[in-house]
Amino acid sequence: MAGPQGNRRFAGLAALMAFVSSCLAPMAHAEDELVVADQRGLQRALLVAAQADKGLTYRIRWTEFDAAAPLLQAIAAGAVDTGVAGDGPFLFAWGSGLPVKAVYWLPPRGEGHTTAVVVGPRSPLHSAADLSGKRIATGRGSIGHLLLLRLIQSGAIPAPAPRIIFLSPAQAKSALDSGSIDAWSTWEPYISLERVQTHGAVIVDGAHLLPNNGFMVTTDTVLAQKKAHLTDFYRRVSLAYRWCETHPDAYAALLARQTGMPDDVSRVVAKEIVSAPAPITPGVITAEQATLNAYHAAGLVKDAPPVDTAFMTGFAAP
Repeated sequence: MAGPQGNRRFAGLAALMAFVSSCLAPMAHAEDELVVADQRGLQRALLVAAQADKGLTYRIRWTEFDAAAPLLQAIAAGAVDTGVAGDGPFLFAWGSGLPVKAVYWLPPRGEGHTTAVVVGPRSPLHSAADLSGKRIATGRGSIGHLLLLRLIQSGAIPAPAPRIIFLSPAQAKSALDSGSIDAWSTWEPYISLERVQTHGAVIVDGAHLLPNNGFMVTTDTVLAQKKAHLTDFYRRVSLAYRWCETHPDAYAALLARQTGMPDDVSRVVAKEIVSAPAPITPGVITAEQATLNAYHAAGLVKDAPPVDTAFMTGFAAP
């Protein structure tokens, strides 16, 4: 697992992103534009399906990422204005020194079932205890990584600890299919892709182990420059999620068309990701202390400021 060396790599990549963003910053911070980072096209499809992107007084420019870690690096570097990230990768990035801030809350759905360890259809593994000593892929600092840490720390995965292999979602999927890893600790929509498309299985999920919160993330710089844009955009996100609660099939159909996701997978994902966005409350922050504690216990985050400084409460009420 990563220690100070891992954090140095994270900081080095952030520095590289800062250099790259020096060319992108004029576009990213144009006054009439909000640059929004998306994962697998989920947020963009949601706003389009709900028609919550109509009547804008500014332009939304979408950028695509396959995981939260590079998304957060892009936000920190100034190449992107805002985007959604799970609590695990957000606090890992913030605790590693990236200047990111969570300003809006996406409450979890399904008590943590949207983060899980999956195996292939012919796997002999059937429980968390079976993961002892096995090769498990996930993203460094991802919500999947956090789930593995909590499973190890809680004793659900007994000694010897599994060998954690850090891969991108595409690499992890390929490795699982080829049998070069035993399991994959991941999140939606990858859980549903594995279960529905490949007929894999979930052997343990984040229920009762993780807060499993999502957050809209930005920086203090963007807050100072584009607070009105952010307020309006988060309001539109809230409206779109409320629409999705009663129109999951319409969202699923557009999601399949825009992302190429199979119809049966998009229908499952549409039901799993529905949330009720709201301002961050002190109670949410208190729950996230456990997330930061998990990284501290694993030696992955050291000397982080108090966790409440990572969040802004009461912002952008719809």
